[in-house]
Amino acid sequence: MAIAGFLIHTLPEQSKAVEAAAAAFPEITTYGVHQNCYVVAVAEAPGLEMENLLGRVQSLAGALATYVTSMTMEDEIEA
Repeated sequence: MAIAGFLIHTLPEQSKAVEAAAAAFPEITTYGVHQNCYVVAVAEAPGLEMENLLGRVQSLAGALATYVTSMTMEDEIEA
């Protein structure tokens, strides 16, 4: 499983709606809104599916952009 921390940039008036929509994804946990326009979130999904998942988040109504802040895939790396 890959784990990615990311921000969803929104317009301030749409941040709560975007947070609720992102939290509805079973792979995503949200942690509130920072500076009235950045939804703080963490996604957990297989590494090969992460790009698609973040693309789906970015296509949410009110989402302007997504910014990955951290990502780990350590448990997927073969020894």
